[in-house]
Amino acid sequence: MLSLAKLADMARDTSPAGRKGLIKSLTDLFVSAGDDRDEQISLLFGDIVLKVLGQLEEETKMVLAKRVCQETDAPRELMVKLAKDKISVAAPVLEHSSALTSEDLVEIASTASMEHLGAIAVRKTVDKAVTTVLVDRGDSMVLTKVAGNKGAEFEEASFLKLVEKARTNEAIQAALIKRTDLPEKAASDLLPFLTEELKARVGALGADNTLVQLLAERAATEVAARARKLEDAREEANALIRDVVSKKAKIDDVVTMFARSDRTAELGMLLAKMSGLPPAAVSQLLFSLSDKPLIILCKANGVTSDAYKDILTMRARRLRMGGFELNAAIQRYSALSDEGARRSLETLKKSGSVFGLKMEEEAANDAKTLPKKNVPFASSR
Repeated sequence: MLSLAKLADMARDTSPAGRKGLIKSLTDLFVSAGDDRDEQISLLFGDIVLKVLGQLEEETKMVLAKRVCQETDAPRELMVKLAKDKISVAAPVLEHSSALTSEDLVEIASTASMEHLGAIAVRKTVDKAVTTVLVDRGDSMVLTKVAGNKGAEFEEASFLKLVEKARTNEAIQAALIKRTDLPEKAASDLLPFLTEELKARVGALGADNTLVQLLAERAATEVAARARKLEDAREEANALIRDVVSKKAKIDDVVTMFARSDRTAELGMLLAKMSGLPPAAVSQLLFSLSDKPLIILCKANGVTSDAYKDILTMRARRLRMGGFELNAAIQRYSALSDEGARRSLETLKKSGSVFGLKMEEEAANDAKTLPKKNVPFASSR
């Protein structure tokens, strides 16, 4: 048993090696106690480790995380700290620690990296509050993992959003078709986008699978009708874009329509057509972390601040932007002059790269110094 005197001596050694030895001894004490450990040992372990955690090398924290991540009464505050660390430290805690509450996981998932979200996605159980955040923020890797996790539960709205994101991603689709809890609406939305190979897999899953039932019921005429509807919507969007280009319609009206209905592909096509740039490249700008290229495209094509706020609102939903970020974004937009934006757009075209540094430098030079006061963001509508 580690004596208090020995513990005090180890605590006075502040060298990396000393801290490593202290943590190893404390962890040995904590883990070896097992089910017989008392509350005093857990509190002592948590308090001391938390005080020196910031002084530990990454390797030491990795060892600590692996050893205590599956201890049911591990100190929650310590587990939260480790879970927010680098993924090399956080992964085993995020995957296994029962000390983390649903609220802890929601908070972490709301801001952490995709690697952190991926670790959360493979937990033995993931409740609806957590999967809601994973589906909102996750990339294809995260979505595939959580969709394939039988211990993950989803709100119906999250299932629908997951299916929407799976339209062009076969890995997510393959994970979804195995779920027995897929709601009928989500299954119905997913079915038309499955490849023939995946449909064949569905057919072998058994009659209790919702997709199997829908596949049997779905007639070719329904698929054709859906295709016609999508084509009609595409034609409507193309007509609106043509009207803007020919100045029969105001760009603000169409931008607002596309942004408020979250029609990102159509909005990207509109800005690309107006700017003479590749649609695929422009579509990526809508949710790029840097908004400088997007500001240039919108400003150069006469999008007013009011209409740009609708684009910002759309971005905010996807990027989980707060009020301060929205304020700063609209101020950046106002600070760039129309002429400066047009010059930058020409530079962009000549460079042949939507993400060219020249474009960003010119935009930065043209923009005025922004006020520091945080004015509440509000649309004029």
